[in-house]
Amino acid sequence: MNLHRALGEASERLRGMASEFEAEILIAHITGLTRAGIHAHPERELTAAEEARYRALLERLSAGEPLQYLTGKMEFYGLEFEVNPSVLVPRPETEIMAERALNIAKGYDRPAIADIGCGSGALAVTLAVRLPRSTVTAADISPTALETARRNAVRHHVANIGFRKSELLSGLTDLNFDIICANLPYVPSAEVSANRFEPRLALDGGTDGLDLIRRLLAQIAGLPRRPDWLLLEFGTGQAAGVKRLIAEHLPHSRTEILTDLIPLERVSVTRLS
Repeated sequence: MNLHRALGEASERLRGMASEFEAEILIAHITGLTRAGIHAHPERELTAAEEARYRALLERLSAGEPLQYLTGKMEFYGLEFEVNPSVLVPRPETEIMAERALNIAKGYDRPAIADIGCGSGALAVTLAVRLPRSTVTAADISPTALETARRNAVRHHVANIGFRKSELLSGLTDLNFDIICANLPYVPSAEVSANRFEPRLALDGGTDGLDLIRRLLAQIAGLPRRPDWLLLEFGTGQAAGVKRLIAEHLPHSRTEILTDLIPLERVSVTRLS
């Protein structure tokens, strides 16, 4: 099988379920070629081992498994991160939170930042890389997610980051933060089964999708020293509910809602002080 035929087989197998781009990424992952190299040398033959691996991965892709799990990597905010089935695949819309957090952090000499529910560490590591004078704490309840986040920190050579196993803020009571970022599970429980591949722990937000956000806000309200800023990501149609919960738990705060590129309301930015 040459590269031209491999792409043709992908097109026939996937039938619109994934683009030619995804097939090219798989071939590049298997062969070490660039996408440009694939098109420059369509006659290049796959070895028997490459062909077997390609067909196995193509089968998994056609079954709906995320491409990022097949290649083991994902780009976020210009950096490459390891991803695996123990963590949620980072979404491009989370870059909105990263961008605003970076802008807010410029107002501090040495900002203390928490990423609650860090998963792969994409957000926490990005902030640590871009803000070398900061102290970033990456927290998650999943030990396997934290191991992935640690490897991503090593990959990007950041030393200004620490990791904590914690259920939201419960394991961080000895720390104070200027900025808290949280991309918590926000999919309503009844809808989680539609996603067969990503971890339920990273998706299930309870009946209305807001359970974890509700609990985090209650924890922040009880802190002896609250952060100056809170950034939350949430799902489609949840903005009004998030704003209501913030107002209930943090009544003297001021909240702005940011939209993604679709555009859908996606991130709340709350000034607490």
